Amino acid sequence: MSELNEEQITSYLLANPDFLVKHPNVLAQLDLQQQAQGATSLVHIQQRQLREHNTRLKNQIDTMSQHAVQNELVYRLLSQCHRQLWSHDDFDTIAKNLHAIVCSNNDISDFKLIKYSTDYDELIEHRLTNSGHYLGRITAQERALLFSDDTQSAAIYLIGDEKQPIAILAFGSNNVNHFEPAQDNLFVLDFISALQLRLQKLA
Repeated sequence: MSELNEEQITSYLLANPDFLVKHPNVLAQLDLQQQAQGATSLVHIQQRQLREHNTRLKNQIDTMSQHAVQNELVYRLLSQCHRQLWSHDDFDTIAKNLHAIVCSNNDISDFKLIKYSTDYDELIEHRLTNSGHYLGRITAQERALLFSDDTQSAAIYLIGDEKQPIAILAFGSNNVNHFEPAQDNLFVLDFISALQLRLQKLA
């Protein structure tokens, strides 16, 4: 009779989880030594694995809850911005009012809606050519072009496209980790579409 391999033993134990309960003599002979912990019972090993699993689940739930709260705040903020787009027919007034709304959020330290000029060509080429937006840390040159000296991270969007740019929309934060590449852009991109339509009508 051929010897069982580890995979076969594992499959059997998973299919018969009460095996060691029915055969305590087998459990007594198992070597359950763990480095730096000495002799550890199977129950203790299972308890530790369950604790670790529960900790991972709790962290995931906490992260999801934080994202849900953040998304709700973003949604409310951008809803106000949407309404503001159609309240005025002047670019500078729209930009000023959007600044007041966006900067009411404590996480956002600066906001800019700027008409396109060739001064922004290097920024567009370096950050916005492929996706039309950039989220993350910014250079000193980009900070000087768009924000105050304290700004550490930003979300920058191109209104229009690289061939026919209309404006630059930029959110700045003093928190270096507030804007990150992996963040969800859904609500903002929806606002970008409405903003582009509005600015095209003003042109």
